[in-house]
Amino acid sequence: MARKWKARKRVWNGRVYDSKAEADYHKLLSVDPAVQSVQVQPEFEVIPAYTVICYRCEGTGRNISKKTGRAIQCSLCSGKGSKTKAGAKYTADFLVTYKNGWTEIVDIKGGPASRDFSLRRKLLERQLGTEVVVMEYTNGAWKRKR
Repeated sequence: MARKWKARKRVWNGRVYDSKAEADYHKLLSVDPAVQSVQVQPEFEVIPAYTVICYRCEGTGRNISKKTGRAIQCSLCSGKGSKTKAGAKYTADFLVTYKNGWTEIVDIKGGPASRDFSLRRKLLERQLGTEVVVMEYTNGAWKRKR
């Protein structure tokens, strides 16, 4: 299903941003005297990679061939009996560090959030113990979304 909003990539100061709103917010942060540093697109691991037992060979690493009836190496897990699954990551728009030592994770939303955004956000907030700030540009002003 096609997205209903038309976010176009923008270039500012030699960096490509996912939307005009992100570029504008970074411009705002760059002139703020209270901001010490801004990291763009920081990535956080909310679920680490994990291992599961292969369902096809039930953890043995061997299957019975349908043609010959002999035990052969499981092609799904490559004979290991288990598979490593990828975890989940959360990529925020900005990690802002202020001169007083305070840091905050900022996400810019110009339209509706993706389906898994709220879950990944909650997982990150639980892991770090701090709130992820969601900013939205409406009616000519930046507002924190609740």
